[in-house]
Amino acid sequence: MRRPIYLGAILLTIVVVGAFWYGVVEDFGFEDGLYMAVISLTTVGYGEVHPLDASGRAFTIVYLLTGVGVLFYVVTVEVETVVVGGVADAFGLRRNRGKVRRMHDHVIICGFGRVGREITETLTQRGTRHVVVDLDAEATRAISGEYVATVVGDATQETTLREAGIERARTLIAAADSDVQNTYIVLTARALNPSLFIVARAGSDSAERRLTAAGADSVVSPYQMGGRRMALAAVQPTLNQFVDRITTIEADGGHVLAEVIVEDTPRGLVGRTIAAVTAEVPAVHILGMERDDEGFTVGPRGAVTLRRGDRLFVYGDSEEVAAMARQAGAG
Repeated sequence: MRRPIYLGAILLTIVVVGAFWYGVVEDFGFEDGLYMAVISLTTVGYGEVHPLDASGRAFTIVYLLTGVGVLFYVVTVEVETVVVGGVADAFGLRRNRGKVRRMHDHVIICGFGRVGREITETLTQRGTRHVVVDLDAEATRAISGEYVATVVGDATQETTLREAGIERARTLIAAADSDVQNTYIVLTARALNPSLFIVARAGSDSAERRLTAAGADSVVSPYQMGGRRMALAAVQPTLNQFVDRITTIEADGGHVLAEVIVEDTPRGLVGRTIAAVTAEVPAVHILGMERDDEGFTVGPRGAVTLRRGDRLFVYGDSEEVAAMARQAGAG
């Protein structure tokens, strides 16, 4: 964007220099000097306004060689910016829409502010396909990657959410900066997909209640979470670093903290003990478990027999965690 502006400034400077020479040095006057500078630069061939002496003709030669080259270069850059850039944007838009249409069981992120950026980065690290929805076309233009697509539009509108594939999505995250906007997003999303799991950002306790009433399955307050983490960092800084360590995806895909849902399928985990499961994947540690009729258990015993619907919270080598997840839901 800046290059055409700089080139335009250079071209304007050349015109001013030419007008000054013809108007002052050659004594043509301002109007005739500017006219002579422009017709010389554009090579229209109207001839000299007034006869030129030897110095005037020498200046004109240098002026033409310099100015005409700059003029044609500026025109070329402008055409490239408008035409080629427009074609590239149109092609990118079509490709992006095709990418969204191919997505199923993906996550929709509404809002690409500071919170939305962190969500996008984390989902990308985990290899989770997701669509970012935001009104700011410039902000979303910088988003790229195998697992992400973008939709420019108002996330409170049905047409925008449909374009993001809300009927095929499994989760929507309302991460806009406004509690009111997040409430409208939740209401619209719940109406379009009743089975959708919705996570919403809240800035206050009253907003948390409204978002829950609107249909959000989980409401998260960045301020509340940030306050807790800061308090933990103040009294137990090493523990805080440990939490960061196990919740951060390593760049090389090393270890990961994940949730594994036990399904009742052939060759799955139903009916097997935790000890038997961990024996097959020794690089995976089962930190906790949730069972519908028992709630959460931290460090479940190895003798516990797994049932359908159990949720295991595991940490370990990413490849072995993925293998366990496939086995838990394998058919």
